Amino acid sequence: MYGISKVALSRKQIGGEVPMVATEITQECIYSGLFGSLDSSRMGIILEKITDLADRKQISLVIIDLGNVEAIDSSVAGHLVKLGDVLKLVGVTPIFCGISAQLAKTMVTAGVNLGYYITVRDLKSALKKSLELTNKLIVSSDEIS
Repeated sequence: MYGISKVALSRKQIGGEVPMVATEITQECIYSGLFGSLDSSRMGIILEKITDLADRKQISLVIIDLGNVEAIDSSVAGHLVKLGDVLKLVGVTPIFCGISAQLAKTMVTAGVNLGYYITVRDLKSALKKSLELTNKLIVSSDEIS
């Protein structure tokens, strides 16, 4: 039981109670994984954190992983589009991944359209796409020799 509360406390301290992790994965790309239940106020904080990090790191791509998001409402779905719009305006390409069938249904029902953005099935596909967009390849060490 102690271990579980310690993990929760660590997430709270790291994320400031915002259900998000973010890290630089290449010089051009950051990864942002959202998790849990999202609401409008948290989405505002997420938008600020992602855009600030993108600006500080001078990156050109952001992978936004929704694979661990439990639920969203129509307002939060709209905030995801706003996040994509803000990133595009500052020259950053968002790549959305991990959208479950339930999240997709919520977005479509709410009239939210991510059609202007790159969407892929999962994180593996998002990473592959980010490398493709930055003209990078992953090759095995056997291919280098």
